[in-house]
This record gives sequence, C-alpha cells and structure tokens, in this order.
Amino acid sequence: MSASESTPRVPPEATPGLRRAAAMANLDLLERLIAQSPFDAVIAVSPENVRYAADVHIATQRSIRDRLAWVLWPRGEAPTLIVCEIEAPYARAHTWISDVQGYREFDPGPVRALADLLAERGLSNGRVAIETDYLPAAAYRELLAHCPGLRVDAAEPVFAAARMHKTPAERAQIIAAFHATEKAFLHAFTSARIGETEKQVAVRLAERMLTEGADQVTSNYCNAGRHTGFPHMVPSGYRLAQGDLLKADSGGMFRQYFSNVGRTAKLGPPSAKDLSVWSALRDVHHAVIDACRPGRTGAELFALAKAKQERAGLSFPYTHNGHSLGLNIHEHPIIRAGEDIPYQPGMITTVETRARWPGELGYHMEDIVEITDGAPIWHATVFRNDELLVTG
Repeated sequence: MSASESTPRVPPEATPGLRRAAAMANLDLLERLIAQSPFDAVIAVSPENVRYAADVHIATQRSIRDRLAWVLWPRGEAPTLIVCEIEAPYARAHTWISDVQGYREFDPGPVRALADLLAERGLSNGRVAIETDYLPAAAYRELLAHCPGLRVDAAEPVFAAARMHKTPAERAQIIAAFHATEKAFLHAFTSARIGETEKQVAVRLAERMLTEGADQVTSNYCNAGRHTGFPHMVPSGYRLAQGDLLKADSGGMFRQYFSNVGRTAKLGPPSAKDLSVWSALRDVHHAVIDACRPGRTGAELFALAKAKQERAGLSFPYTHNGHSLGLNIHEHPIIRAGEDIPYQPGMITTVETRARWPGELGYHMEDIVEITDGAPIWHATVFRNDELLVTG
C-alpha cells in the first residue's frame, strides 16, 4: 500500500454514515469536545481543520486564500460544509457531511454565506468558536458587521485537543508518509556525487518523494559543506566537495498529512569530530525517543534533551526538540519548555536532534516516534541513523 493510499476510500454512492465511519479524523472525539464546550457552535475555516472535520480537501483553500470554506458544527446538531460553488460538486462526492452549501465567489462571497447560515440556525447572537489564528481580519470584521450580536472565541483549542489523538487511519498514513520520505532521502544521499550541486541533490530528493506517493513537496532544505550550519537555507548552486557534510530537513504532503525527516551524510571518510558529534547526538536522540512514553510531557523531554546535549559539550540554543505532526507540520504536544500535555498511546511525535555551527557545519537527525502503552516505536526502518552515512 502506497503512502498516498494507506486507507481505502469509500465509493461515491456510499451513505453519509459509511463515509463518516471511513473518515480519517477522530470525529467522535471532535463531536464530544464540541458538546462539552461552552460554545453554541464551532467553526472550522483553515484548510487543515476543514479537511479534518469534513474529510475532504478543498485544494483552492490553500492556493486562493480568499476562497474560504467553512464547517459550521452547532453543539448537538449536524454540521454544514460551505464551499465556493465551483467546489461544491466535488465536496458532495467526497465528504461525509450531508449538508453542503455553495456560495458565489464574489457576490455574496464566503463571509455573507456563513452569516446567512448562522441566521438560519438561530446563531447570529450566539457564542461561537472560530479559528482566529487563521481568519483574516477583514473577514472577521465583515462577519461582525453582518452579525453584530455574535460573540466570538478561538476554536483552535477544540481542534488541537481532537487532532493530537490520532486515529489508526491517521497513524497508518503518517507512518507510510515517513517511510516514503526515508526512501527518498536514502536514494538522494546514496546517489550524491562530488561536483554536483546542492540543488541537484534536492531535486532528486523531491522527485523521489513524489514517486513514492507525495502529493507535493512542502519543504526541502538540502545543503552541503558550510551551508549545513544553517537550518533552512534554500538549496544553491554550491558544488559538493570531498569531505563535506550533506544534510537535509525535508518532507512532503501525503493525502494532506505531512512528513518531516532530517538526515545527514558524509562525503568521504568521517573525521574524528564527525564521529564524536554524531555519537553524542545519537545518544541524545535515543534517550529522548525512549522517554516518549504515556504520562511524560514535552517539557520533560525537552529538559532531558538539553541536559544530555550540554553534558556532551554541545550547545543547545533550540526552543524545541521535536513536535507532533499530522495535517500541520507542528502540532501539539511539542517537545519544548512549558509543554504540559501528557503523552498518551496513539500520539505521534518527531524527535529532532541537531548540532549547528552557523556558516561552518551542522548535523541533523529527525524521526517519528509512536507512543504506545509500553515502549515507544521508533519508525525508522529504511534509513536509520545509528551510524553517520558515508556516501559520495
């Protein structure tokens, strides 16, 4: 089963009930959280949460940002999906939501369509939660102009509380995406040759991600030599030289779920410094992976990573050491100071261990880890990082 097809899709003639049962998201949990909230309704507007709540991806939400889509989910009632009318037939063919409404793109536009639906549902003067981190200020002002009695709160905590608990289908998708990206890294790194450019390696990495099932490449920071000391540098025309490090922090989108992998290789025999730094980082990496257990928090894992790395004589200027991922690259819980959400079985996090000397050199390893009832599962099987890969 490919990374882009880790769960079967229901046929177009399936009932809404069957479609809901086959949805990727934890819809039962989301519905309970809405019911337990103080809000009359919760409204999704970001591409991620519309995808999560409706189980359908409206691609133009990302590419044409004012073509908003909404999922209005009143407490105790069935939700409604509102999309631009040209997207409505596709949405009806794929979502589990029975009520799909289309709006004309410019007149009346998406905000008026939402305001009209709020009035229809008797919610114009209610208390609703909407994604305030995503909603443009102009759309927010327009919504309040149409519904001056509306009381608005942030919906992000509701969606975050649901999304951190991955369903089996989500876990399968994220793991498959990780393995596909591992394969792409291994191909690109083992075929790297002295004299080719960073950009050529990055293109090969991107191409293989796509052939392994990615719908698109979302990040591809692939660098060599002194450029490895920068975390997010666009691949350049720099030509790989004997003795260089080759490092990448890259990923793709697979059925809208992200992969995020970090790997490092050496072009030629490793130096004593390479081996020393890599050994220290590997020990930190696996100590943090082993600590990814139920009841532990991101703050505890962050403190562990910082203490071990500094004891190894390596600086630790970082603000996080990994993060959960799914429909976003960074989701909660995050391995950072102050993160007090306890890990639970079924959650997935990255562990991201690195050492950098900006403008000189840098090492990076990043993997996904699944939290279980017992020992965590380190999912690296294709391109493990126990030893520094030698290539070139």
